[in-house]
Amino acid sequence: MLKPHGSFASSLSMTRLGSIFLIVALIAAAISIGCSSADTSEPPVASEAPPPADTPITSADFRVRSELIFATSADLAFQIPGEVGEVNVTVGDLVAAGDVLATLDTDTLTDLRHAEALAELKVEQIRNELDRVLGLESQDPLIRAQSENALAKSEVALERAQDALNDYQLDHDVALGAARQRVADATSGLDRAQDAVTDFADAHGQQFADALAARAQARTTLEAAQDAVTDFLPLHDEAIVKLRASISNTEIAIDQTREALADFDKNHADRLLAAKQSLAVAESRLDNAQDALDEHFVKIVNEEFTNLTDGQNFDVVQLNALQAAVESAQRAVDSWNEEIIDLEMGPKEIERDNLNSRLAELESSLGILKDRLQDRLAGPDQEELQRLEANILVAQERINTAERQLAEVEQGVDQVELARLETAVESARVTLDSAQARLERLEEGPDAATIAALEQDVETARETRDDLAAGPDPVAVALVQTNLADAVTDHANIKLDLEDTVIRAPFDGLTRLVIIEPGDVVRVDARVIQVVDPQDIMVRGLVETNYVERIKVGASASVKLAAVSGPPLEASVVSVSQEASTERGVISFPVIFSVDVPEGVEIPPDPGLVTTTVMP
Repeated sequence: MLKPHGSFASSLSMTRLGSIFLIVALIAAAISIGCSSADTSEPPVASEAPPPADTPITSADFRVRSELIFATSADLAFQIPGEVGEVNVTVGDLVAAGDVLATLDTDTLTDLRHAEALAELKVEQIRNELDRVLGLESQDPLIRAQSENALAKSEVALERAQDALNDYQLDHDVALGAARQRVADATSGLDRAQDAVTDFADAHGQQFADALAARAQARTTLEAAQDAVTDFLPLHDEAIVKLRASISNTEIAIDQTREALADFDKNHADRLLAAKQSLAVAESRLDNAQDALDEHFVKIVNEEFTNLTDGQNFDVVQLNALQAAVESAQRAVDSWNEEIIDLEMGPKEIERDNLNSRLAELESSLGILKDRLQDRLAGPDQEELQRLEANILVAQERINTAERQLAEVEQGVDQVELARLETAVESARVTLDSAQARLERLEEGPDAATIAALEQDVETARETRDDLAAGPDPVAVALVQTNLADAVTDHANIKLDLEDTVIRAPFDGLTRLVIIEPGDVVRVDARVIQVVDPQDIMVRGLVETNYVERIKVGASASVKLAAVSGPPLEASVVSVSQEASTERGVISFPVIFSVDVPEGVEIPPDPGLVTTTVMP
């Protein structure tokens, strides 16, 4: 079923009051036309344009003043302001749906891509933070395992603290015996220190100090080499952990993208069904509104309005309200028709292509991550490990050399060494005094302060264990989740801005208008390119009063375009407006023609003079 097009759709639903007042004029015009036809043999002509040489006109045909309109067109604009970078089309170029017609400058694209990368990194960081805060409730197996390990360690710490308290209380006698042993050892140590001072002879002071310094430096070097070996393997393990986390996140993103592809066609079918149902409701409302308006016109003709003031023969307010209802219902019908036409063209493949491209990228990234993980799982760098272990051997050899040098210096008597030995004697005496003091305290019984400290250690370990077992803090989780939602929103907005830097062809067609060049500054929603479908054209014409009765919906016509060579194009009348218009004193009625464009005929952006001949 053909529907009225454009502004003429609303003219079909306008008031018929003007037609009623013009009935007399139309009858007079028809009588005039009949008389004129009887007196002359020339056919009537509706326009002053000369007939084309290749289009003969019969006595029944007549011409209509007309213009070509593209039924399918799209005005394209950038959705963000900026400077134009590239313009890939000119007026008259043929384009395919999805072709890139124009882009903004490289600096804008680079800034947006950089912002997109930063936004993706921020989302990833906040997601990792959320896993860390969730702990035992995290979806990441590694984070959950670490939290479980921390809980297990806290339970072990609690058991150890309790054991320490129990041991201190139950094993005081053992500690007392150990204290007595330490006193005996300290006494023996003091005796040995005093014997060392007695036996000490001449010493070589500076050599002895140098030997001690060399040994200390060698020991420091050895400890540094050992620490380097100790830290080497944990760094390797940490890299493996990060790679596994990245693989897990990529697999989740792949599953989500596949689900989006599975739901793509189903959502489009649901929207098309809903649009058709809404169209049926809108058409029903239009029919009811038109019937009410027709009924009002009948009452006007029958002069049923008898209770109005002098000078009125119908209710103007009610008439306006009924006309407004018809216009509103017609707009709704047109809107749903356009929605259905758009949906029947099928899902937008560009969206499906984006999802497929995203899936391919994720699967490629997943393969790269898995290859890196396999390389890491093969083991640490053995050459680096051997180099670090060789450093330990070198440091150990330096210690051995320093020890030999020190042994050589100790063969003589040195005052420094003597002072050291005397210090050792004093230290041994202090140690003995300390051991005796501790023995005296232990003999007085268990220390109350120590018991209190051990009990406090038990309580602290228990609180730590309880905090870990209680799970994540709801306030902290809510805060991180809010930050994650904000970061995801920011990332989505940046992606939309990046997509808006490109203008693509919405359908296969022809560029009719290009008003930008590289370097131009554009604002949001300012039309810069117009694309039309050269195969979907119509002709809009004006039929004078004396021809309006001879033209009907479905009547055949031919259209000749000055810019298109070859025979005229076949056409047919799809609508005749019932509302007249007046131009230079001539009363005319708008008419819409549909035009068939044969295969191989190209309609240019500017078709030139349009000549339309109606063949009733």
